[in-house]
Amino acid sequence: MKRTIFILAILLISLSSYAQDRKEVIEKGIQVKRNYETNVAEGDNTPYLEKEEHYNFRGDLTEIKELKDNGKTFVLWFKYKYDTQGNVTEELELTAKGEQKERIEYKYENGLKVEKNYYDSKNRLAKKKTFKYELRK
Repeated sequence: MKRTIFILAILLISLSSYAQDRKEVIEKGIQVKRNYETNVAEGDNTPYLEKEEHYNFRGDLTEIKELKDNGKTFVLWFKYKYDTQGNVTEELELTAKGEQKERIEYKYENGLKVEKNYYDSKNRLAKKKTFKYELRK
């Protein structure tokens, strides 16, 4: 029970911190946010790109890139698409060369996610999840 409460608390904290970031992105008109790191202890005072985030006008994250090895190696690269209600409709994982690694497509009905389709690097359907809901009357 305590573990469940702890996990819920962490989840709520992380969601509220994202909501704050989203609010700030909208209010400040942030389009791209870049994080740089400098390895001062190693004697290198040159900052390198560690993370890059792109946002649309609604504050939705549309692209994220994370790098390591002083900005030389991609850790991850994702692009996102949204519908007019702000739901993620597509999540695209890319290789360092910008080629499709995996694509996930989301479908919604009445504002609820009903389908999640996974496509491989050759854009072939690899896995499909469906969601069913029982609504209160």
